[in-house]
Amino acid sequence: MNINEFINIFNDSELVDNKIVIKSKLYEAVEFVKNNYSYDILKEIIAIDNKDFGIELIYHLYTTVDEEDLFLSITVKNEIVSIVDLFPSAQADENEIYDLFGINFIGNKNLKRLYMPEDWEGFPLRKDYVQDEMRLAWNDSDNV
Repeated sequence: MNINEFINIFNDSELVDNKIVIKSKLYEAVEFVKNNYSYDILKEIIAIDNKDFGIELIYHLYTTVDEEDLFLSITVKNEIVSIVDLFPSAQADENEIYDLFGINFIGNKNLKRLYMPEDWEGFPLRKDYVQDEMRLAWNDSDNV
């Protein structure tokens, strides 16, 4: 992939370490690399809570044609456009990130909790999540 060409097209992006950090238009960027550079596999979406800055989402793409990995990163507060229509395999990762971090993936018609009960309040992998006595009791092995 020609990183400079990508950065020229998505001029609010930059190469940082081994990933391209995007400020906006993630959907368009993923669509562009899929269509123009043959990135045909989404390996995973990783979420990291950078407490003061928001949730960093790292999209790990792979091309079987060139056998190369690509990491696209964007920081969000509470929502981002879903890429399920581009990569159906994103469904599981988007559900997991929604369940544990509370990020809403706009356009994902099947967004739901995977691990936590439907009536659970809060998102346990956020750094601002408070573990109270009721939640500790729910996790107690005697109650399973």
